[in-house]
Amino acid sequence: MKTNRVRNALSAALVTAGIAAGLGLTAEPALAASCTGTADRPNTNGKTRALIPAIGRDTNCTLGNGNQSSAVRALQDSLNRCHGAGLTVDGIYGARTATAVRNVQRGANIAQDGVYGPQTRNAMLWAHYYYSGGAFLTCGTYQ
Repeated sequence: MKTNRVRNALSAALVTAGIAAGLGLTAEPALAASCTGTADRPNTNGKTRALIPAIGRDTNCTLGNGNQSSAVRALQDSLNRCHGAGLTVDGIYGARTATAVRNVQRGANIAQDGVYGPQTRNAMLWAHYYYSGGAFLTCGTYQ
């Protein structure tokens, strides 16, 4: 009787340990959330701004195939104005937007996955607009 209790306790402990180990092996790293809107990035002169893909005011986010938002529209606009991408600015991240992002990544000598994220944000040029009237002025860096 005592042997059965010990055997059952050992079996339960082994099963629990196996499940716990399995959970540790299957855990995946957290991914950056998808950009859903834009944040104003003022220029140092205080007269112009760039619209940067963001979640609220946080610009550490990603965009990839299938995303549809004003964040994608801002990205496409800067890809056209500052990198000559020739995209339709429709707010849909498709194959042509991914190719344009890949071209920026290639030019910056960073990972070329066609997915927009913080590394691509820092590598590309952004369209800068006047606060007053909203006219396009020039292209500039994120920093």
